[in-house]
Amino acid sequence: MSAKIKAAVAKKSLWGILLFYFLIAFEIFYMAGPFAVYFYGIYNPILNFFNQSPVFITLNSFFLPHVAVETSSAFINARNYIGSILALGGFIVFLVGACQIYYSKLQRKGAVLSGIYKYIRHPQYLFFAVCGFGLLILWPRYINLLMYITMLFVYYALAKAEEKECEEKFGESYIEYKARTNMFLPIKLTFIKNNSSLPKSRGKRVMIFIVLYVFTLIFGFGIAKGVNTLSINSLYAVYSDNFITVSLSKADNIEIEQIMSIALSIEEVKNRVNMADSNTLFLNYVLPAEWFAAEIPMNGIVYRQGHRSQSNYDNNLYKIIFTSVETRGNVTVTGKEILTNVMTRNPLLEVWVDLRENVVTQILEIPENYKYKGIPVAVF
Repeated sequence: MSAKIKAAVAKKSLWGILLFYFLIAFEIFYMAGPFAVYFYGIYNPILNFFNQSPVFITLNSFFLPHVAVETSSAFINARNYIGSILALGGFIVFLVGACQIYYSKLQRKGAVLSGIYKYIRHPQYLFFAVCGFGLLILWPRYINLLMYITMLFVYYALAKAEEKECEEKFGESYIEYKARTNMFLPIKLTFIKNNSSLPKSRGKRVMIFIVLYVFTLIFGFGIAKGVNTLSINSLYAVYSDNFITVSLSKADNIEIEQIMSIALSIEEVKNRVNMADSNTLFLNYVLPAEWFAAEIPMNGIVYRQGHRSQSNYDNNLYKIIFTSVETRGNVTVTGKEILTNVMTRNPLLEVWVDLRENVVTQILEIPENYKYKGIPVAVF
């Protein structure tokens, strides 16, 4: 394959990578806008297919909390700050590297061997990967994890193709540059073998590449599953055989049970909810009265205000959103298992309570056409 063809292939692949990251970022920012429902309306058939398929069920799920604002884990609580720093920082350094490349091209200075390129050969790929990891933390669907790992391997393949092209174009100076620098990290990792130690056969190299890719997917999904378990165990929640009550804000079990007890002391609420029905599964949410979360069917979701979770809320006024749930494949689950098997939630009632006075202040019907109705979204 000629250098020109290789360059064309590399550019097409790079545009594919850019499109992937754009779609993740687009979904994150679009979700915060007023057209999110229309966005999901387009992709809802795909999301529902994932949600109901026993094969693709995991891909549609989130492995970090997206609805719960506060948990008992400081690491989980810092997720949005960490993700934002990595996404923004990685993108800024990526732009620095891009500026070096295009300045060199415009000035016809040849291969870029200084600046951040003095320490690693592919800083743009490295920091685009850092940016992508930040976006993955901010929008932690398993399907995004699958795409992210795939992109890392595409980066490597592109980097190898570019290096071969640079060797042909710049000759000995670039070969010497390769000898004194590493591909992606400023330090040399001894467990990574040199090309000379790899099989000469192209077929065997491809096979090693595929095996390593599959192993990385398994490892990455294993880590994500562990993070998912940590996330669920860190929720402020009360469990029984057939219901879960999750608090979006910091609350111990006694406080959650007190809030629920006040709500269920009203005969109308008790009859409408009927949590004693062992044949029905319930997923209920407790949150400060001033908070909103668009993923939960509730009142008060207004234009450009899908989420509201200010820190200075009144810790005596809460609302409870009662929902019954259907599980994927109607499997029989109990306790925490309910969270990871929810297919649909059916809103029942919204109840406001005053802890200071131990009274129910409002009983509200859930709007018939609430935001994201019938659309698979994060459940915790």
